[in-house]
Amino acid sequence: MNLNQVTVVPVFPLWLILVLFALGLGATFVQYRLIRAKLGSSRALGLSLLRLGAITFLVAFALNPSLLTTKEHKVSPVVGLLIDTSESMAQPEANGKGSRLDETKALLAKGPNPLLTSLREKFDIKLYGLGESLKILSTDELSGLKAEGAKGDIKGALRELSGKTSVAILFSDGNVKWDDTPTPGLPVLVVPLGNPTEYKDILIKAVRAPSLGFRGREVVIDVTVRGYGTSGLMLPVLLKDGTKLVTAKNIRLPIPSPGETTVSLSFTPEEIGQKNLSISIPEQFGESLASNNHVNLSLKVVRDKIRILMVSGTPSMNYRFMRTALKNDPSVDLLSFVILRTPTDILNVPTQEQSLIPFPVETLFAKEIRNFDLLIFDNFNYSLYLSPHHLESIREFVRGGGSFAMIGGPELVNEGRVGFTPIGEILPVRFPDREKYRRGSPSAVRVSRSGNTHPITRLTAETMGEGITPTSFWREMPSLDGVNLFEPKSSATVLLESADGSAWPILIVSPFGKGRVLALGTDYSWKWYTGRVAKGRGNLAYLRWVDRMVRWLTKDPSLDPVQVTFPENSGFAGQEIEVRVQLQEEESSLNLGAPITFSVFNPDGLKIDSKIRPSVLPGEYLASFAPQKTGIYKIRIETSSGQFEESIVVAGVLDTLDAAPDHESLKAIATKVVSTHEGLLNEIEAYARKGETRFSEEKRSPLWATPYAMVAVLGFLVTEWYYRRRWGLI
Repeated sequence: MNLNQVTVVPVFPLWLILVLFALGLGATFVQYRLIRAKLGSSRALGLSLLRLGAITFLVAFALNPSLLTTKEHKVSPVVGLLIDTSESMAQPEANGKGSRLDETKALLAKGPNPLLTSLREKFDIKLYGLGESLKILSTDELSGLKAEGAKGDIKGALRELSGKTSVAILFSDGNVKWDDTPTPGLPVLVVPLGNPTEYKDILIKAVRAPSLGFRGREVVIDVTVRGYGTSGLMLPVLLKDGTKLVTAKNIRLPIPSPGETTVSLSFTPEEIGQKNLSISIPEQFGESLASNNHVNLSLKVVRDKIRILMVSGTPSMNYRFMRTALKNDPSVDLLSFVILRTPTDILNVPTQEQSLIPFPVETLFAKEIRNFDLLIFDNFNYSLYLSPHHLESIREFVRGGGSFAMIGGPELVNEGRVGFTPIGEILPVRFPDREKYRRGSPSAVRVSRSGNTHPITRLTAETMGEGITPTSFWREMPSLDGVNLFEPKSSATVLLESADGSAWPILIVSPFGKGRVLALGTDYSWKWYTGRVAKGRGNLAYLRWVDRMVRWLTKDPSLDPVQVTFPENSGFAGQEIEVRVQLQEEESSLNLGAPITFSVFNPDGLKIDSKIRPSVLPGEYLASFAPQKTGIYKIRIETSSGQFEESIVVAGVLDTLDAAPDHESLKAIATKVVSTHEGLLNEIEAYARKGETRFSEEKRSPLWATPYAMVAVLGFLVTEWYYRRRWGLI
């Protein structure tokens, strides 16, 4: 122990300690004078010195002497090993001995002198997996580490490690997220993996496509293709709808490699609905990765306007009010013709002087019919104008997805011949051989059991009125002065029927092929407009009824009882996708209290886990599922009134994976790039030593608290007491 290792921190002021010492010294001198005559000078001096020694020790304790000991410690630098675990690290090395991740594992933990073992002898090692997030790894987890998922954020990882490690070692092929923002002041040594010069791949780098298209309008999809090791290669880019080839174009990859080229694929959708499209490039020999040659996308095709061709056999009140209702809807593009004279009418006027234009039968029914969505015959005796060829064209139009409506009246048919024509084939009714049209005996209408739930005749509460049911609503409608006597086919659904006498069907619907047909057996439906207006209830019910007929016939999605809204981005495999399910007002009232089921089927047709819960809005539900693979998923929703299906394309995070080694990015990230594994240990040691820290530990031990000090004080006091007793002073 050195003197400079002893420190004093007085517990009392120094002057007080000196006063106490002086008083003790004085008391010792007085004692010496008192006992000297009795014991003699030598014995009196000995006892006094023993007393003075004890007092001196006790007064010295007030100085609080402490023994200061110093111990120096050395802290080993912390070295962070970041292992890139993104999907690109699963690509094989050029030597064929494993993947890029396998090469990293071998460098760290295999061989006669594993890097991990050598580093642990000198440094504190922390292992991290760099994927979608930064994950701490144990040594045992290293062997089972897999390359999967999206690119890791190296900038975020370095920020997280800053202040925790002295140096970061990154094992990567360069496929990481990186930007030009300032980096933390942390040295980064990079071990590049993969061989850029030997890598060969063709991938769809990007796709720019609208999520919404219009029927009959061109849709353009821009596809960017990138190639590695494929200079000047010519190859096709294919656009398919399911297995059907929609269009294709050839492209030539640029020279030199790598390089990109963009091609535009265009097509015109002819059918509305959800289209699940795919863009693909044939796999080439020697490609390192084939999954990025294919991309799925979804396109919803809608109508820009509902195009209707209406032909009326006479300028009647029914035509006037029906036309007004159709023109009231801005989403309807109406082309209407009214027959003012028949071919049998005799006019004593030259043709060139007649103001009436001839009915363009050939143009409408042979050339332009497929440009319409709905064809309406209103009290029209078509047999006077249309040839069998035109009638067959109408049948094929409906069979292919078009819609047809026939509105009744006295001019509707001619001698029952309709049953033997293509029109008779598509209609939901037959014409009896007896009386075909009855007038003069007003007939009330009632809604059928099917009509209670059908979207055409089950209007919203806003339209019918609060608390009014479809049964009472249609019962209050004005009577019809004329009806056609139809007989429904077995495939037809009767929505409205006469309520007086025999129940003749008034409104009948049915499917035909891919299309829909409707028959309205009266030319007095206009009274439903004027009758409600006369009662002060407005014309909304009539307008909505016509609107719903049109939208049901044309399969407008807005009339679907269940509306399914997918997220703007279709979602990726491995991520939860939320779907919004909205029941229409009438569907919601029908389904009140009944459970709604939501099922999801993967591309293999297997049911996967999903969940559904009500939202805060009435009739709305939030459903979700987590797809584990890419492809087309089928959504099935079941309510009390039926089953509804939709589909969604789930893309993969890796669908457009660019797995080429990007060593240029690694140079931007690295403080130093270590290309040879042999020199890696030396480089790590050189940077890690700069982060080595030392600190000294000081320990203060009060001397008065040691047993030696207490023994010394007691020794003086006990010895003095012993001699006092021996020499007769006690």
